[in-house]
Amino acid sequence: LEILAVITSGISLNYPITIREGENIFEIGSDLESKKLVEKERFLSLCRDPKFIQSLGLGASPPSSLEGYLFPDTYFLNRSMSVQDILHQMVKKFQATWGQDLEERARGLGLNQHQAITLASMIEKETGAGQERPLISSVFHNRLRKRMRLQSDPTTVYGIWERFDGNLRKADLESKTPYNTYSVTGLPIGPIGNPGKEAIHAALYPANSDFLFFVSHNDGTHQFSRTYEDHVLAVRQFQLDPKAREGKSWRDLSRVQNQKK
Repeated sequence: LEILAVITSGISLNYPITIREGENIFEIGSDLESKKLVEKERFLSLCRDPKFIQSLGLGASPPSSLEGYLFPDTYFLNRSMSVQDILHQMVKKFQATWGQDLEERARGLGLNQHQAITLASMIEKETGAGQERPLISSVFHNRLRKRMRLQSDPTTVYGIWERFDGNLRKADLESKTPYNTYSVTGLPIGPIGNPGKEAIHAALYPANSDFLFFVSHNDGTHQFSRTYEDHVLAVRQFQLDPKAREGKSWRDLSRVQNQKK
């Protein structure tokens, strides 16, 4: 009788969908499409639709894309929901997280909301170790103050996302996109993924440091340096030595695990 009541109630089956910290709109769209909850192209189209974005109440100067504003969390979605309903739910969660205190903190740092979320999205993508987020943030803040280019690989990858094959080449670092922080000064034009609460906090509360460089240890953590000379030594030790990289890169391991899935 209980099963019959559910069948005849018209209630759709809810699917728990987890948006992970750092996922971008392309990855989210693919995941939702694989569960037959949306058509990816329609999802991406709405994420960039000015009229729809305006309707979500993201401020007087709404972003040109919902990238960065689909808050990472577990959502219970069903196939009776429209794409608009799904996106609205994710943006509403972001709005509940971004309060007046964060708005004021960002303003005190000379950042508007969009700039703060852009910076948070970079921090989210740069490290696999949560405790490093404030230090990563400090490097970016220090560079911004000195008007140094941020030179963040993940921003470059996002700018070529639809043709990126997993290998970042010199030609990619020289590509002219508004996301390539090797060629543009300051922050990229917008977020490169959807940051979680901890990354947003790190963006607004960086560690107190004078670091200007960092290089991966190939396990999700980084070596931080104050001078270019020290950075060059760290690159030689951790990146140019094949033995230091072999089988240790957390990004490579993650890619292999995702392929198996």
